[in-house]
Amino acid sequence: MNEVLDLTGFEGKWAIDLERSQVRDPETGEWVPEWLKDQDIEMRHDGDVQTYRGVVKPADDLTMYLGYTCAFSQSDWVPYAVVDIDGPADHPLLQPNATLKAGTTLGEPIAWVKQVYVDERTHYRISRNLDGTPQYVMLRRLLDDGSVLSTVVDPDGVPTIRKYFTRIAD
Repeated sequence: MNEVLDLTGFEGKWAIDLERSQVRDPETGEWVPEWLKDQDIEMRHDGDVQTYRGVVKPADDLTMYLGYTCAFSQSDWVPYAVVDIDGPADHPLLQPNATLKAGTTLGEPIAWVKQVYVDERTHYRISRNLDGTPQYVMLRRLLDDGSVLSTVVDPDGVPTIRKYFTRIAD
């Protein structure tokens, strides 16, 4: 299949909209406000290759810089790696957890990823743990208002995260 990918709608820098973003409370199963302090992402494209960079601030004393470069529909898994950490290397939020089974270590991957292009408004990131077990699937959807909705579904098929991002730069 020789498909032309149109990723222009996702191109640029995006900031999380904390007013709209939610996570599922693991104890109650209810949707609650996103607990992160801040998150910015940048998606750049060269043909079918996406370079993704993320800055995640889970606490006032911790910021993580993450990224990967991945061609859509490539057969190989690529590392989703920790590029830098601003904060203590032993911070509790860097320890292994339900999603990141290996934890977060500077210079190491937090997961292996693949991407699937559907259309100019829809693509998926498929993620697995370093041991090969499933981690999550993320649907990225460009909405009519120009924002991006990233919905994370866990290996059991349960939506766990709904993050809205607003473009802050081209």
